[in-house]
Amino acid sequence: FLEVADNSGGRIVQCVKVLQKTKGRYGGVGDIIIVSVKSLVRNQKSKVKKGHLYKAVILETRKGTSRVDGSACAYSRNTVTLLSANGGSIGSRITGLTPYELRAKNHTKLISLSARNV
Repeated sequence: FLEVADNSGGRIVQCVKVLQKTKGRYGGVGDIIIVSVKSLVRNQKSKVKKGHLYKAVILETRKGTSRVDGSACAYSRNTVTLLSANGGSIGSRITGLTPYELRAKNHTKLISLSARNV
């Protein structure tokens, strides 16, 4: 299960399929996946519906990633942000961390929505 790191209204999602794998059989930071919404945030007008399928971009993974400069970056949770049909974010703000690797994968719009870039 993955946590949603934007204000779209979803809280917990489950990965159904990894669409664009960078390496190996699992999805990494910046990969696009298809998720099913399992639970919603309480007392908030939600832009998503429970049980529906959405595309999402992986933001943080516990596994971590190695960078070109030799450093490694691992996070404490697995998070995604939900995408609309045209490829933009459903939420208007990203509450979690956004890694720098998203810039190389042409997700610059997601970087601008976040306050904390790593």
